[in-house]
Amino acid sequence: MSPYQLYYAPGACSVTAHAALEWLQQQKLARYTAHKLLLPQGDQRKAEYLAINPRGKVPALMLADGAVLTETLAILRYLHATHPQAGLLPGEVAQEARGWEWLSWLSSAVQSHAFMLVFYPMRFLADEAGQAALEAHGRALLQHHWADLESRLPEQGFALGAFSLVDIHLTVFYRWAKRYGFMPQRHHPRWAALAARVLEQPVMAVTLAAEGVNLTDALPPRPAHLWQIPDGSMA
Repeated sequence: MSPYQLYYAPGACSVTAHAALEWLQQQKLARYTAHKLLLPQGDQRKAEYLAINPRGKVPALMLADGAVLTETLAILRYLHATHPQAGLLPGEVAQEARGWEWLSWLSSAVQSHAFMLVFYPMRFLADEAGQAALEAHGRALLQHHWADLESRLPEQGFALGAFSLVDIHLTVFYRWAKRYGFMPQRHHPRWAALAARVLEQPVMAVTLAAEGVNLTDALPPRPAHLWQIPDGSMA
């Protein structure tokens, strides 16, 4: 079993990569060490981490040979392909493709587009009125995405039938939606029920406990150094 080194930020999209590694470790298919980066303190900008990932983002996964993979989808794809027996995604081709469809949509349309306008409107415009308009636009997009998401989830069970990486990533986004005031627990019952089922899974309980986050923790203020994009990189 080759050891992995994961670099993550508590509660960020890296939760899913963290949970995937914990899943593999619980099945005795791999070992890993997790390294916490505190984004509000600027750990992602320090020279030690930039030597690992010059773009200053999480997650990053160092392999046994010292090679580094970045970007959530690339890391999840590698772990699934390297350990197919783990069941991180369904083994049947069409269902696996459906899993990548979910993960790609969440990472691109939802996170990189809509949520960035809500997380960091000040990165795009300097004036406060423009920032408020951008955030409102991002929130409108997310409301549309949440309705789409809810309509695609089953009334019972998991997104792809069996528990998978898709359910973990959906729960990460559920936490974000709660923290930013969308109240999915009130407006999206299928999503809320899915998140509750995911939290009952041992792999998720261990991962969230290790990161020190949950579904009810408060949203902290964002330090000014996270507002701008130094040298073209993003946290």
